[in-house]
Amino acid sequence: MKRIIAFAALCALLITLPVLAAPKGSADVVKVTPGKTVVTAAPGGRVAFAIEVDIAERWHLYAHGDTTFIGVDLVPSETFPLQEFSAEYPEGHEGEFFGEKVHMIEGHNIIKATALVPAEMAAGEHPLELALTVQACDDKTCLAPARVPVAITLKLE
Repeated sequence: MKRIIAFAALCALLITLPVLAAPKGSADVVKVTPGKTVVTAAPGGRVAFAIEVDIAERWHLYAHGDTTFIGVDLVPSETFPLQEFSAEYPEGHEGEFFGEKVHMIEGHNIIKATALVPAEMAAGEHPLELALTVQACDDKTCLAPARVPVAITLKLE
């Protein structure tokens, strides 16, 4: 009897394993990390940092500014303490998805960003919280869009 129960449990696990391993959303196939976890600057100066985006094999994202689908977009949090934030996105390459011409990115990409440190900002460490909006697709389907958080520490001298 114990063998039958163990066999049934093993069969149930094997049947559900592919479902458990399947990606549920775009964050499951996109890894977002800061190029450096700590950046330094002086009050009144500009700080530059990079965000690395690694897209799993066989998946792609839409380039920033794509007008057909949701393109990557790096957005500072509401508590982001810096000013004049700007980001430079990978251009991507032209492709086609379900008959639509799109610009997509695949593999490893880097987003470069800069921001102005307010002159009155106190010395010390300050968290810089951002989120990268992504929508991953393969050649047949798209996963649910996600906002993937990324954090950097700003060290003011």
